[in-house]
Amino acid sequence: KTIKSVERRLLKSMREDEIQLKLLLNTETDEIPDEQLDGLMVKIEQFLGRIMVNQNKLMLLQELV
Repeated sequence: KTIKSVERRLLKSMREDEIQLKLLLNTETDEIPDEQLDGLMVKIEQFLGRIMVNQNKLMLLQELV
């Protein structure tokens, strides 16, 4: 029962991060020079990192049970 709760929590977190990531990826940047997009790139990388960590946690959890 605890395992299912942990899985649901991880999946929910991943889903929320994916929604936010998609919003950032759809940001219009045509007129903005690349050197001014550092903040946006950092946020995108942070969301990717969080999704990756949660995926690794899910895989490890599944291996353990």
